[in-house]
Amino acid sequence: MTLKSSARLYLTIFLMTTCIYMVLYQYHISRTQILPDASTEIKVDSKFHSKDFRLVNRQQLGHEQQSQQQEQLQQHKQQSQYEQQQKVEPEKIEYSLETLDNTRTVAPSSSTSTKSLSTSTTTSIKNALPPLYIITPTYKRPEQLAELTRLGYTLKHVSNLLWLVIEDSKTPSELVTKRLHHIAVPFIHLVAPMPEQYRKSKAMPRGVSNRNRGLEWLRANATEGVFYFADDDNTYDISIFEQMRYTKKVSMWPVGLVTRLGVSSPIVRNGQLDGFYDGWIGGRKYPVDMAGFAVSVKFLLERPNAKMPYKAGYEEDGFLKSLSPLNKTEIELLASSCTEVLTWHTQTKKNPVAAKLNVTKYSGTNLLKLTEALVGK
Repeated sequence: MTLKSSARLYLTIFLMTTCIYMVLYQYHISRTQILPDASTEIKVDSKFHSKDFRLVNRQQLGHEQQSQQQEQLQQHKQQSQYEQQQKVEPEKIEYSLETLDNTRTVAPSSSTSTKSLSTSTTTSIKNALPPLYIITPTYKRPEQLAELTRLGYTLKHVSNLLWLVIEDSKTPSELVTKRLHHIAVPFIHLVAPMPEQYRKSKAMPRGVSNRNRGLEWLRANATEGVFYFADDDNTYDISIFEQMRYTKKVSMWPVGLVTRLGVSSPIVRNGQLDGFYDGWIGGRKYPVDMAGFAVSVKFLLERPNAKMPYKAGYEEDGFLKSLSPLNKTEIELLASSCTEVLTWHTQTKKNPVAAKLNVTKYSGTNLLKLTEALVGK
C-alpha cells in the first residue's frame, strides 16, 4: 500500500469516527434537553447575572428529591404562617383586668375621662399575667407630647398593662388624646386639676391631684394586680415592669440620677432592708423616689384612706406612711436585691414656649399645622 493510499484510509476512518461521535452526542443532548413549560421551575443561580438561568425539570428529579422538595415547601409554608401569626399577635393581646367593661361607665362628676379599650376582646380570653396599672401624671408644657411618646413606646413592650394618663387640667387635651390613640397602648385618659390653693405655693406639690385621681379610679374599677407611679420624664428598663408585676404588698428598687449621690436606693444588708440611701433624707421615714416603688392593688384596697399628701418633697413618704400598717420586712427588694439600676430619674431640658407664628406671612403653608401640634402654645 502506498503512502498516499494509507493517508486516505486513515483520514476516512477519522472522519467516520467523528461523524459517529457527533451523532451520538446529538442524540444524548436531545434526550436531556428540556423546554420551559408548566412542569419546569426556573431558578436563578446566584453566581451569575440575573439573566442567567438554570432550568430544572421536576420530572427528571428522583422520587427522593421530590419528597425532599415537598417537605421543604411544607416547612416553608408553616414557617410563613407562623411569622404571619406573630405579626398580628400584638393586636390580639388580651388584658385580664377584671373590670375593663366597667371602664365604660361615666367617671365621677369632678373629672372627665376618655378611654381606649376593646370590650369585645377583653371578655373572650383572659391573660394569665397579673395586670399592671401605670399611673402617669402629666401637664401642659412644650415637652409633654415628646415625653408621653417616649414612655408610651416603652410601655408598648409590656403585656397586660393599662395606662392611666391623668392631666393637671380641667378638660382633657385633644392633642394628648390623639397621641395616646396613636401610640395604641390600652389607656384611660383622665383629668385632675391641682386645687387652686396649692398653685400659689412656692413649691407646688405637682402631680399629687393626678396620682390621687388614679387611686380613686383603681378603687372603683380594679380588684387585683399592681400599680406604679410612672412619671413621663423618667427612663425605664422594661424588665422592672415584669419584676414589679408580682408584688404582694410593696416592692422597692434603686432609682438612678437622683440628687448629688446619683442614686436613691434601699440599703440591703444580709438580704434584709436596713435603711435608705438618698441625697436628701429630710426626716422622712421612706426617703425614696417616686419611680422606686410599686404597690399591690389588694393591699391598697385594704387601706381605704391611703392617699398622697399635698406636701412638696414628702409626697412619696406621706403616701407610703398612709399604707400603714407596713412592716419593713414586708417590703420586697427587686432589681437583684437592689444591686441594679432599672429606672432613672432623667429630666428633659426645659424648653421655652415657641414664639408666636406670623400667620399672615406663613398663611397657606405647613407651618400652620405644625403650630397646632405644639403643646404649650
